[in-house]
Amino acid sequence: MQASLPPLLFSLLDVGMTTVVILIAGGFLTGMFMFVRMASDDSDRYKNLKEMVETIFGTPAHLRPSTDSSSTGTGDKDKDKPNVAELSPFSEPCPACSETITERDLTCPSCGLRLL
Repeated sequence: MQASLPPLLFSLLDVGMTTVVILIAGGFLTGMFMFVRMASDDSDRYKNLKEMVETIFGTPAHLRPSTDSSSTGTGDKDKDKPNVAELSPFSEPCPACSETITERDLTCPSCGLRLL
């Protein structure tokens, strides 16, 4: 009987430690799942969490363009176009064809490359 006690003790220890590890891993998975659900929720319940996630993984709120289109008077049609009056004047060669471009050009007049 004394010879069978140590293997039984080790097998109980193995089962106990495996259970603890599986419970910890399940807790981490559940926590990550709940974090993703809260970060992708459309309601305002988790607004602070969403702002933190957006700041870490995306563009921070203070750098995002404002969504208030009534103050500028422009609609969604001009969303992709930069305001020419706000750009500082410049003249430089096109990266594709070396034609001179200015701040007024959205595409290169020579090769049609879309400029940022």
